[in-house]
Amino acid sequence: MKLTPYLYIIAVLTVGMLLSCKGESTNEQNADSIWVAPQESNAILDLGVIEQNQTFTVRGKQYDWSFRFAPVDSLPIVINPDGSRYHDNEVLLTIRRDSTIVLRRRFTKQSFASMVPKKELKNTALVGFCYNLNHTDDHSCLRFIATVGDPDETSGIYYPVEIRIDPDGSYSLHHVEDFETESLFEGMNEDPADDIGV
Repeated sequence: MKLTPYLYIIAVLTVGMLLSCKGESTNEQNADSIWVAPQESNAILDLGVIEQNQTFTVRGKQYDWSFRFAPVDSLPIVINPDGSRYHDNEVLLTIRRDSTIVLRRRFTKQSFASMVPKKELKNTALVGFCYNLNHTDDHSCLRFIATVGDPDETSGIYYPVEIRIDPDGSYSLHHVEDFETESLFEGMNEDPADDIGV
């Protein structure tokens, strides 16, 4: 029992020594500073995956279309004017009439290079794809909008291109200013009564 005070004194001295060493730092960091993990400045961003499908009538026949818009690791990284890094995207568009595939095509930014100013092409990506709902009353072809632009949605740099697809699967590219991406009309798969099959 006589050893107990000695053990108590040794314990107090040990704790005191540990506390006195706590404020010392073995590196150059200030002892009062808070360590924050370094942020990864070279992170590569992406715009996510979008999948859509719908039915539409063209010249009296029903067509089913679907597409998948997604980032692709194998495409060159896009560095926008602000220095942010993004994966570029591709879209796989499939159009069927009954069980026949009319068109199955992969589109990338390069598919629309002729419609984008050459100086803008390097710092832009394929940033969007949708059906052009401004022309749902026109049942002569299928119309999609591909947008090449700055992946940063606040920049305002974008070039929409309309893809007009004929019933035989051939297509053409057109500059476009009026397009709508939200659903405006019901019955997209029905010809208007006064359409007379066109």
